[in-house]
Amino acid sequence: MRTLTTLALTSALALTAAPAALAESAAPGAPAAPAASAKVRACSPGDLSFTVRMLPPIASAVALVSVKNQSASRCTVNRFPTVTFGGLDGEARTVPDSADGPRVVQARQHQFAALRTDDRSAPARYAPTLTVAADPAHSGLTFTAAGIGAPTPGITVYDPVTTLWHDTQDEALAALGN
Repeated sequence: MRTLTTLALTSALALTAAPAALAESAAPGAPAAPAASAKVRACSPGDLSFTVRMLPPIASAVALVSVKNQSASRCTVNRFPTVTFGGLDGEARTVPDSADGPRVVQARQHQFAALRTDDRSAPARYAPTLTVAADPAHSGLTFTAAGIGAPTPGITVYDPVTTLWHDTQDEALAALGN
């Protein structure tokens, strides 16, 4: 009787563990999916580097923003960048409208967002700088207008919008739409 109970318990444990083992080995070469209970840490500002560059034609007022997780482990950023403009109130709104939430950035990988600084629907103001942060709680990194390729007198700003983070530049630009 004792052998039968041990055998039944062993079989039940094997059936319970099997789906997790299959999930981890289902796609050879692909990164293993995290266990549902695994918590991914938030990226610290020191984990991250940013780039921002205006895209031609400059008159389109579109920039590409990237964040890179420079650490050796994955971490999370907010679903979209926080973008503010020096000397102006407010921040770029997200398209589509989105609530804060985590986005995992793999170790040593980039994420991309597109930013439209001016929709040309009204007279723009000019900002000498813009600041990008991967989390609203971070102070972010400030870029000068000249440093990102904006023409003089500065970055044109009217109703700025930013996309969510995407895996590729093309996905980010496509999400911005027209």
